[in-house]
Amino acid sequence: MVDSGACGRLRATVGHIATSPGLPSVVPDRAELTVDLRNPDDADMARAEADFAAFLDTLPEAQPGLRVETAQMARTKAVPFDEGVQDALEAAAKEHGYDSLRLMSGAGHDAQEIAAIAPAAMVFVRGQYQGISHNPREYSTPEDCRAGVEVLAAAALELSA
Repeated sequence: MVDSGACGRLRATVGHIATSPGLPSVVPDRAELTVDLRNPDDADMARAEADFAAFLDTLPEAQPGLRVETAQMARTKAVPFDEGVQDALEAAAKEHGYDSLRLMSGAGHDAQEIAAIAPAAMVFVRGQYQGISHNPREYSTPEDCRAGVEVLAAAALELSA
C-alpha cells in the first residue's frame, strides 16, 4: 500500500491484459485490461475512481483515433474489521512469540460478510516468494500455517471467555 496523495491508501492492480490480434510482431488494434482499485476509505475510493475516469477521458485527446470504453464490473464498500478481534489476534501472536502486522486486505473474503453480523478480523500467514497470492506459486510453509492456527485458536479461546 502506498500513499496516493488525495486518494489515501489506494491499491491498484492490473490483473488482465489482452491484445488483438495478439501476435508478437503486429501492433495491436485493440487492448483490453482490467484495473482493480481498493481503498480502506470509501471517500478516498470515490476520489480515486473519479480521478481515474477523468484520466481515461483525456486519452483520446492525446492520441487521435484512440477510443476508450469502460465498464464497472463490481464495487464493494470498505469493511473495517473489529478492533477488539484484531487486538486479541495481536496479543495471541505476541504470546506465542510471533511478530504481527495489521494489514489492509482489500479482498472479498468470507470475513467481509461475517463483519455485517458479528465482530470479525482475519489472520494471514507469511507466504514465500515475496508473498505472492492467488497464484499457483503461492506457498506458505507448514510452520507458518501452524503459527496462524495457533494464533487463531488462542484468540478464539480468549474471545469466547
